Amino acid sequence: STSIWMAAIPVFPPWCLVPPVDKTCSFYGIKIPCVPALNLKDVFGLEVEMGHWITFVLLVLIGILNLSYVQFPFSYKDSMKITTGLYSIITGFFAFFRLVFHVSRFLLIGAALHNLAEWSILIQVSNACTTSTKVKDALRNATFFILAIVVLVVMMPSLKAAVLVEQTFGIMLDFALPLLFGYMYFTGNERVRSFYKLPVIAHTIHLFFTILPLVFANFHVGNTSWYSSFFLETAIYISGPITHVLYMWWSFDFDDIKKEAAEKEKPADVIPTELRAKSIIWFLVAGYVLGLVPLIAVPLVMGPCPAAPGCGGSIAIMGTSVAVVHPGFGIAFQDMVSSKRLVERARHATGNLKYELYRDIQDPDTFRFVEHWASRESLQEWMTEIHPLFQERAMKNLLVGEKLQHFGGYSYYQSSECRSVDSGAIFFEVGASCDKVWSVVSNWSDCSWVIGCDYAVITQPNTRSLRMKDGSTVLVALRKLDNVNKELVYEVLQPFKGYTGSVLVPDTGSVPGCNATYRFTVLKNATPSADFVYADFLDIRVPGLKKLFKS
Repeated sequence: STSIWMAAIPVFPPWCLVPPVDKTCSFYGIKIPCVPALNLKDVFGLEVEMGHWITFVLLVLIGILNLSYVQFPFSYKDSMKITTGLYSIITGFFAFFRLVFHVSRFLLIGAALHNLAEWSILIQVSNACTTSTKVKDALRNATFFILAIVVLVVMMPSLKAAVLVEQTFGIMLDFALPLLFGYMYFTGNERVRSFYKLPVIAHTIHLFFTILPLVFANFHVGNTSWYSSFFLETAIYISGPITHVLYMWWSFDFDDIKKEAAEKEKPADVIPTELRAKSIIWFLVAGYVLGLVPLIAVPLVMGPCPAAPGCGGSIAIMGTSVAVVHPGFGIAFQDMVSSKRLVERARHATGNLKYELYRDIQDPDTFRFVEHWASRESLQEWMTEIHPLFQERAMKNLLVGEKLQHFGGYSYYQSSECRSVDSGAIFFEVGASCDKVWSVVSNWSDCSWVIGCDYAVITQPNTRSLRMKDGSTVLVALRKLDNVNKELVYEVLQPFKGYTGSVLVPDTGSVPGCNATYRFTVLKNATPSADFVYADFLDIRVPGLKKLFKS
């Protein structure tokens, strides 16, 4: 059941950095190089997708609401409302880009524009900007700086380099702003503390519950766990709207204070002197240094996750053959092989990687050739070349049966770590006939053979919703129904993705009972795992099926 699968999810992923995998992300025909940032096919896939869409919509609506308080025509008197409104909308589109384009240049451009809004906030509280003209000049310089970052992001030869450029300067502000706001709050008078209370709360939430979870989630892409797949993502979805509601609230106070100051002191359109932050450069330096910790220091401490063994995609072929000679003919065979320079010729043949001749320790009249070739074609070419040697009368006379006893060709074993899915197979026998078993299994509206299922609801011709006895729901799609060979193939669509199952109940003729096979594939490092499926079937489902068809 779903509750059992959820319980099998690890709390934390392995403490290592998952190497980024370059892919192509597409959305309505737009294709762009990317590195996956989300695993939408694991057990949390639906929640992650919905979380991004909800966050996107909420942030855009908060931004529009914030901008709705701006008086037309636009005036610098509403500068903070404009800033925080655009800040929220840009952050919303950042969530959208992360969902559809993952870590890509689109996402990095969105991050750079997000940082421009933060620069605008910083400039408007800076003591260096004592007039509206100086504020506008600083905003113009910040815009040019962000445009330079965008150009570098687009022009960088690799996505990894583009990420490093944007994130190094981007996360600087995310650390600098809460440091600056916190310093002003804890060292200022009552009026200063009241003014900086909301922004210090807002950007501290933004740093610890949005920015850092985004960074750490990227370290564990592909490893499903409660920490990386649920808690970090949930923190992002909740903290984003809260941050921007607080900033919206503060923007009202900010612009009101600015208007009041314009009536009492000159110059106009800036906040009073006592509220302006000083020594901003030191907070930027501190933010830059602290930003390097999650971006560089933490990954170095974690280290990369172990590379999958044997994932070279080799097509090399290994061949073995056995020569059994008549008793006492071992030395004569060795001398024959040596005189024909068999081993030397093989090692110089096209495509040969290795060629050895071994003598059996227990039976000195048995020899084994072990050879590695770059391709099947090179092996076949060598066999054609060497065939005449083993047709010579002297050689045939030495060999028992006048020929080699065995020849086999093998390809290199490729570790399952090289594949994106794990496969499994289970063989079991039920007491009923295969016809009876198939009549139940092939009935798409009947889920009685699915242990733990209460009833099935057909939602589409080839899709059904299984209502489990524990209250959970599993959405399943039919992929194949072969009545001739008695095979059914299905795919689970919810609550997780990437799981396929195949039931085969071939006729056993006169043999009583039915020998059934069940094959499945699951996404690697996802839920349910192959080990869980094996245990679930062997301990629960197979005994349940035997009991079902015995009655």
